[in-house]
Amino acid sequence: MGKSNYNKTVEVDSAVSIEKGVVSSVIGRNTENLLELLDGRVKVSSEEFKSLIVSVDSHNIVAKVFLLEGTPYVFSESPMKYVIFREQVAERFSVGSQDVCIVGSAKLGFSTSPNKFGREFKEESDVDVVVISESLFYQGSFELFKYLNFIGPNLNDVRNKSDNKIGDSKVQVDQIDWVKIKEGLRNYTFNNFNPSLLPGDNEIRKDIFDKITSTSGLFLALQPQVFVSKIRCRIFKSWKAAEDYYSNSLRQLKYKIIGGGEYLEDPSAELKRDDIEDA
Repeated sequence: MGKSNYNKTVEVDSAVSIEKGVVSSVIGRNTENLLELLDGRVKVSSEEFKSLIVSVDSHNIVAKVFLLEGTPYVFSESPMKYVIFREQVAERFSVGSQDVCIVGSAKLGFSTSPNKFGREFKEESDVDVVVISESLFYQGSFELFKYLNFIGPNLNDVRNKSDNKIGDSKVQVDQIDWVKIKEGLRNYTFNNFNPSLLPGDNEIRKDIFDKITSTSGLFLALQPQVFVSKIRCRIFKSWKAAEDYYSNSLRQLKYKIIGGGEYLEDPSAELKRDDIEDA
């Protein structure tokens, strides 16, 4: 892990110092406690995390410190086993171990998804894994768009009806297909690829699923007291892409919290109004 991890650590430390100033100027009386959370000196609860999310305007550092860095909840008692798990996942995907991490409820002990916030990690919970691979991101995305391109209705048929001004009927698209198209476009915008959007018989999907599923036995051997329903993964082009994706998810969480359970429009960018898939 060597030099790459060292540089990454220095970057995180300096960024956290900068974020301290942002937090201090916003949160008033609870500054000291929330800064301790940001520094990772104490274990964060869902309520404390909620306070932090609502209090800050920039969520990239929070996403990095809490969701992408450090030892996850499921390996909190045995950090070296997490190192082994990362190395084994990395070997299967031909990436460095520094390009693998656990996210989601398995990372903090509770979900940070806007739709499931606070739900505790339990035996029936999934373990979500991030894999950083630019080549696999492009390969998978290309395969996904090839598949989505064949979803009806046929583009030429729609154009012909439009050109001939045949009625005012709207184009009908199957709801499941629409969701796949929307998610595929959104994920590509955020530079990540979700293999589950591909059809079940697709070779790339099967290869990724086989590789990540093969780690279930290893996970059980390392943590026999933690039985998980399944292990899933998402492929990101870069760490920056992962930070942007999960910080956007936290931003959505903030707007849902301050909106009393409803999503509010984030005025800073249209992209941030999209619901983020469960992390």
